[in-house]
Order: sequence, then structure tokens, then C-alpha cells
Amino acid sequence: MGSVGRVLALRRLTGSRVLIAAVVGLAALLVVAVAVVGLLLSVHHDRAARRIETRWRPALVELGAVRAAAGDLRAAALTGAAGDGLRADAGAELSRRLTGFDRLVAGVDAELTAGTTALDRATARWLDSARPGPAVDRVRVYTLPASAAGTAPADGTYAAIDARTRDLTALLERRWAHDTEGAAGHMHGLMLYILALAAALLVAVVVAAAVLQRRYLAPAGALARYLRRAARGDVSAGPPPGGAHGWIGRLAEEAEGVSARLAVSQRQARRDQEALVQVGPAVRGLHEILVSCEVPGAGVDIAGDVRAAEGLIAGDYLGAVALADGTTAVFLGDVCGHGVDAGLLAVRLKSVVMVALRLGADLDTVVRAVKHALVDQEECFTTLFVAVLDPARSTVSWVNAGHGEPFLRRAGGAVERLNVTGPFAHPVLDTPPGSWQTRTTRLAPGDLLVVSTDGLTEGRGGGGEEFGEERAARVLAGLADPTPSAAVAALYAAAERFAIDWTRDDVSLLAAVLSPPGPPSPGGAERAARGS
Repeated sequence: MGSVGRVLALRRLTGSRVLIAAVVGLAALLVVAVAVVGLLLSVHHDRAARRIETRWRPALVELGAVRAAAGDLRAAALTGAAGDGLRADAGAELSRRLTGFDRLVAGVDAELTAGTTALDRATARWLDSARPGPAVDRVRVYTLPASAAGTAPADGTYAAIDARTRDLTALLERRWAHDTEGAAGHMHGLMLYILALAAALLVAVVVAAAVLQRRYLAPAGALARYLRRAARGDVSAGPPPGGAHGWIGRLAEEAEGVSARLAVSQRQARRDQEALVQVGPAVRGLHEILVSCEVPGAGVDIAGDVRAAEGLIAGDYLGAVALADGTTAVFLGDVCGHGVDAGLLAVRLKSVVMVALRLGADLDTVVRAVKHALVDQEECFTTLFVAVLDPARSTVSWVNAGHGEPFLRRAGGAVERLNVTGPFAHPVLDTPPGSWQTRTTRLAPGDLLVVSTDGLTEGRGGGGEEFGEERAARVLAGLADPTPSAAVAALYAAAERFAIDWTRDDVSLLAAVLSPPGPPSPGGAERAARGS
């Protein structure tokens, strides 16, 4: 933009600001003026209402009581000596009522003061006109002199008191009516004030909305559209809209930097996605290595599975190897920790176990070979259970290197445990040959061997309670179908019902059973191949 264009843009911006400031100032002035008028109307209305309730109404009531007391006193005087007590009470009541009335209207205005003074004077003279009666000296008989016809009632007569009270009543009623009309006018004024205030507020809101739309909402909307296009990777989005001021302008500048960083992140994300596509098959391959089992030898049926705490790669490894002498070796190991590092170590250790078994090594040597494979992993260790199932002799021989005691479910439903026979495999432990003893027990057809990692037995539910070995034993004892696949499925289902925390540790199971001689049971070879 040239210098002339910048000058014109600056003038337009300055003129717009002056116009907005003028409109805002007028709206504010209108609001203040309406508020002041409303406040004055409210004050006058309150004063008129207060005079009606605290002055005119009580004064009229008290003046009526004065007239009533004067009437009572006149009636008592007409009774003669018999009304002595009545006269005394009526006189006292009249004096008290007149004093109360004087207190209510004292100092209000000259006209009301003059009327009150005339009433006080007429009442005093009337009371002073009393003289002793001829019958009983103690009886005071109040005389009631009559006024001359066509003349005003003379002071010292009941008629004068009555006239004064009527005049004061009319005067008070005029004051009441005047304040009532004033209060009504104030109420109308208040209504107009409310309408004017609403109009002023509406103008202020419209002006504020216009300012907000021009200075903030429109630039913010343009900035949001720019960010959406940039988030979709639209390189044609261009820089953020200019012309914004204040924090919107600063936000637009920051958005431009964010957009640049977002473009870099998008390119990196695409590379990471391509790498993930390449790594995915490798991860699945590692998972298959950890859970795969060879087809077992004749007379053996197995099933197993590994459920990783993170993704597909676990630190648990299992397998089965058909040996040359007709037996079948099965094993389940657990590397400390879980995740990718533990999984890669588990793959290495499983390869060592498989090679050692194929070479015909005894079970103690198999575990020692695993220990030597950990020579460069001083902070890692593994537990390992290896068993050889012999269908011809109906036996199972095993070593247990620090692994949890496996379950041996007899065909009748009783559950036994296979003891630990040596420490876990760790590179710094001193384990000479024979450190892991091999033990043998009878395994009749139908007897079910089940091995689990501590991820199952030590897994905790929502209440913090462990799943426990006893719970696992009860599940196995209650199996209606004591086959390896049914046992694995039942234990995983029980863990699901227990709401075990699957992310805490890997959970792995391996089950094996001796079957009658002949081909493997239906699905046995397939389950062994996929490890499930």
C-alpha cells in the first residue's frame, strides 16, 4: 500500500474511532440523565407516600378522636351530677388526644399551625367555662353556651370546637389529596423513566454490539476461518487477516506463528504415520512370536494367550515344542516390566528357550541358558516355568524358576499346585548347575495343567482387591468343560467380571492336557499355532 493509501486508511480509522466515541459518549450521557431523573422521581414519590402514611393519615385519625372526645365530654356534661366520672374521663381523653394531634402536625405549615392554634384556644376556653353545680360542690357542670344565630360560633362553646375540627379535617384531606396526586404523578414519571432507561440501555447495547462486532468479532471470525483452513493443511490460506488491533492483533500475529509450526507438525505427523504403517506389521510379528506355539506332540492339547498391558507387545512369552522322544515341552515366562523394551527382551529369551529345548538340554540347563542371555541386562530378570508332558508315562516334569505356582486340576475337579524349584533368572545371581531342580508328578489323561503370570493373580479390581490365586483355583475347579481352551477363556472371563486393571501388567495364560493317543483334538493344532 502506498503512502497515500496508508494516510487514507488512517483517516478512515480515526474518523470511525471519533464517531464511535461520540455515540458511546451520548449513550452514556443519556443513561446518566435518565438515571438522575429516575432517582429524583423516586425520592419525591417516597416523600409523598411517607407524608401520607406517617402524617396525614395519623393526623386525620387523631383529629377524629379529638372530635369524638369532645362529643363524649359534651354528652357527659348534659348528664349533670350523675356524669361526674364520665366528665372526668372525657376531659382527660380530650386533652390527651389534642396533645397527640398537636405533636403530629407541629411545624408543618402556617395554615395548619393557625388552625391547630385556634382549636387549642377554643378547647381551652370551653374547658375553662366549667363551674360548680348547685347540688354538689365537687361536681363540675360544663356549660354549653349557644352561639348567636348567623354568627360564627364563639370560643368556649362546643360548636366552636366542632367548627375548628371540621376546618382542620378539610385542610388535612386537601393535603392528603395533594400528596396522593403527587405520588400518582411520580409513579407515571417512574414508568416513563423505566421506558427511557430501557431505551437508553438498548441504544448502549446496540452501540456496544456494533463496536464489538467491528473491533473484535469480525477480526476474530476471520482469524478462526484462517486457523480452520490452516488446520486442514490448506497452504493457500495465506497470512491471518490484518487490520486488527489490541489483543486480537497480537493473537493474529501469534496465529501466523502457530500456523507455521502446525505446517511443520503436519509434515512430521505424515512421516510418523508412514513410519507407523511400516512398524505396524513388525509389531504384529513380534506379538505373534511371543504367543505362538508349535503343534504339540501326539496326546497333548494346549491353548494359551498373552494380553499386553500396552499395545500388542508384552513382556510375557510362552510356547510349546514337540520333542524327538514323543514328549511335548511347554513354557511360560515373565520379564520384569512391560512395554516394547520388555517385549523385545522376551522375544530374545523365548528364542533361547526354544533352541535349548530342541537341542535336548535338560530343564536346569534351559533356565541357565536364559540367565546367560541376560548377561547385558543387569537390571532385568525373568521368571520361567518349563514343563515336559509325557503321554506315554502319564507324567509331567517341570522346573519353576521363581514363577507363580501353576495349577494342576485333576480330572475329578480337585486343584493342586506345582511348587517353585529354584530362584528367578537374574544375571548377577550365583546359580551353579543344579540350581533349578526338576520335579515329576503323575499327569493322567483329563488332568489339566494351567500356568499364569502374576498379572492375573496380582491384578486388582476397582475396589483395590487382588484377583488372587484362590479365585483362580475356584474358577478352574468349577469348569464344566475342562479343556485348555475352555480354561483359558474362563479365567479371562472371570478377570473381566472382576474388573481387573488390564493396564497394570501383562496377563498371560497357558493350559495343557493329555488327550487320548491319536490325532490332536479338534482345533488343538490351530490353537497351538496361533497361541490362543
